[in-house]
Amino acid sequence: MTDPASLRAARLARLRAAMAAAGEDALILTSAGAVRYASGAVPVHGDSSVEAARPFAAVVTPRRLHVLGVDPAFVPSDVAAHVLPRAARGAVAALADLLADARHVGVERLPFALAEGLARALPRATFASADPALHAARAVKTPEEVARLAEAQRLTEAAVRAVLPAIVPGVREVELTGRFLAAAAERGLVACHVEPLWCVLPRTAADAPWTFAGGLPYRELPDTRVIEAGDQVMIDTGMLHEGYLSDVGWTWVAGGEPRAADVVLRARWREILDAVLAVCRPGRTAAELHRAARALMGPARPAPWPVPLYLAHGIGIGGVEPPFVGTDLGLAAEERFVLVPGTVLVLEPYAWEEGLGGYRAEQTVVVTDTGCELLSAPPP
Repeated sequence: MTDPASLRAARLARLRAAMAAAGEDALILTSAGAVRYASGAVPVHGDSSVEAARPFAAVVTPRRLHVLGVDPAFVPSDVAAHVLPRAARGAVAALADLLADARHVGVERLPFALAEGLARALPRATFASADPALHAARAVKTPEEVARLAEAQRLTEAAVRAVLPAIVPGVREVELTGRFLAAAAERGLVACHVEPLWCVLPRTAADAPWTFAGGLPYRELPDTRVIEAGDQVMIDTGMLHEGYLSDVGWTWVAGGEPRAADVVLRARWREILDAVLAVCRPGRTAAELHRAARALMGPARPAPWPVPLYLAHGIGIGGVEPPFVGTDLGLAAEERFVLVPGTVLVLEPYAWEEGLGGYRAEQTVVVTDTGCELLSAPPP
């Protein structure tokens, strides 16, 4: 099984353009997501020879693409596959042969012994992180990638919606997880990437002793807790569909009838989201998204109302990707990330007030030529 040729070609073209812009003659990619991004190779789950479908690395040059440590049956026919010897020296020799003419090589990560051996085998080459080129390529999605992300989101949201009527007093959190996984499987979603969360949100900080100082109080694992009437239940999950990740985060009231405090919290969440969406357009920076949320924390606002955890993050093949907005990376790092058409972000504000509780939901968007388009549909 491999990704379609058109999708592979578009991704590889982006990767080679980013590689050239970074001044690299070649890239050595070793993470599963990066290898698939470059080559389109997809492991066949359940096959007795599945180990042969887990590549060690992909080597990208301006004209060739090689996948190492994999049986040719598991990669597209237009990709050169190499079965590596088990000894480290064999891997070094194979890489050195493919990179003989390269002088500047971007490396994602390699075992220490292999990296040292490669440096000795290629004394005229310089090695640097492949991350700048890799992140630049993957930060902008092709139209086909956007379509896959939207479909993954649609299917996952449908599975979550199927479970909402079961969020009633007396049900246990873990039971909701089981119902969701069954609903997801009915829709062809069987690769769970983000542990499904169905956790009651606390209404006071004292009800969240697990939260670190200054953090926003919510749990990140469900347990056997029995849900009570009026509980605010935070939902969060992510499923892989054709290699691309969905990310669904909602909040739902047990029994379906929100209290007055819940309505207030959702309105505040919406206010943050609308402020961020207003600046989510080409040419703006990740830092501007961060500031748009922070501006709502002025003295007129009830305290505490902190900046959301992970105001935004990218998403794509196999998981969460840069950029990360509203984290301890800081505004200086966010200033360097400029939104362009094809940037896909998951916005996830969390409105919290002591005594009222919290409301958290996620909105996935793609930046367009004139603004942004919504790829997800949180419940009203």
